[in-house]
Amino acid sequence: MRAKPKVRARDYVMLTWFFLSLCLIAFGPALAESGTDFPGTVLMVDPAAGKLSVKKDGGGTRFTFVVNDKTKFEGEGLNSLKDVKKGDNVTVNYVVTGSQYIAQRVSKK
Repeated sequence: MRAKPKVRARDYVMLTWFFLSLCLIAFGPALAESGTDFPGTVLMVDPAAGKLSVKKDGGGTRFTFVVNDKTKFEGEGLNSLKDVKKGDNVTVNYVVTGSQYIAQRVSKK
């Protein structure tokens, strides 16, 4: 009679890491695209630098967002960063990449 091969704890750990890696590869992009909404009032727009500063409604939090070619604009008359004006009420959906807040979508209320 043949002896069963022993499964070591290390094999279980490696198998677990393998499946976790597959899950992150499969679901990572979907999670990254969800972003966080930041509603507020536009304080500053710099189309040349691709930046937009927004102060949170009812609070003192202020973020400066980086706008790139992947940023989408929604709302009447809002097609690009050039259409955003100081004082506009907007919601910025963003993700954090390194130390930058990258705007995925800018929606005018």
